[in-house]
Amino acid sequence: MSATEKKAPLLEIRGLTKEFRQGKDRVMAVHKIDLDIQKGEVFGLVGESGCGKSTFGQMLVHLLDPTSGTIRLEGKDITRPPRRERKDLCKRMQIVFQDPYSSIDPNKTIGWLIEEPLKIHGIGKTKQERAEKVSQVLKAVGLDESYRTRWPNELSGGQRQRVAIAIALILDPDFVVCDEPVSALDVSVQAQVLNLLLDLREQFGLTYLFISHDLNVVSYVSDRIGVMYLGNLVELGKGEAISQMPLHPYTEALFSASMEVEGDRER
Repeated sequence: MSATEKKAPLLEIRGLTKEFRQGKDRVMAVHKIDLDIQKGEVFGLVGESGCGKSTFGQMLVHLLDPTSGTIRLEGKDITRPPRRERKDLCKRMQIVFQDPYSSIDPNKTIGWLIEEPLKIHGIGKTKQERAEKVSQVLKAVGLDESYRTRWPNELSGGQRQRVAIAIALILDPDFVVCDEPVSALDVSVQAQVLNLLLDLREQFGLTYLFISHDLNVVSYVSDRIGVMYLGNLVELGKGEAISQMPLHPYTEALFSASMEVEGDRER
């Protein structure tokens, strides 16, 4: 490959659109987004609540079907995969949700929750093999063996989110959508989880779509940043470049608000 030749992106998104019906009305949640996400990068997606960030992320992992547009994974069209292929895609594409209190089944032990995806996908010939895999993932997210037999209601928010991350990683995915993964956590815990996600990217060779309304958080973890406004991707680039020369009025307002929040924290 020549020095000027670019590597093919992990994900190619073209014209991705999602409309919702509300009675006789149609609501445009995501409007014709074009985006490439490179293998191994953290792409940050920032915008106010209701701008379409989560809808966009859920379409990529097939929790929602797009109204139009295409999604390609390593060149293969996965926009509307047949049911038999969706299961295989689940192994490659996972999501970590915002609220660890509602995204984890409170009626199952931590060990059961992490092992269950292995059973569903037929990974591990024996219970011992699955147990070893669970141990490896628990260790990777900073939890020890004692957590196997613990229940979600015994854990703090930060510990629950580590479990949610472990569940997402147990199938060795290539791509993970992190949908506001620290916004429900105490400020003191947020940095720990963010640093964990960055460490796991290196350890497991992950690619992230990192969604947040907090520009400071997105800037901290992301290689590139996209700004969403009213369902549209209005700005795209490296965080430093966007902050110094915002092209869209909403981006400028977003950075100004972020600076005010940061100033309040310092005081």
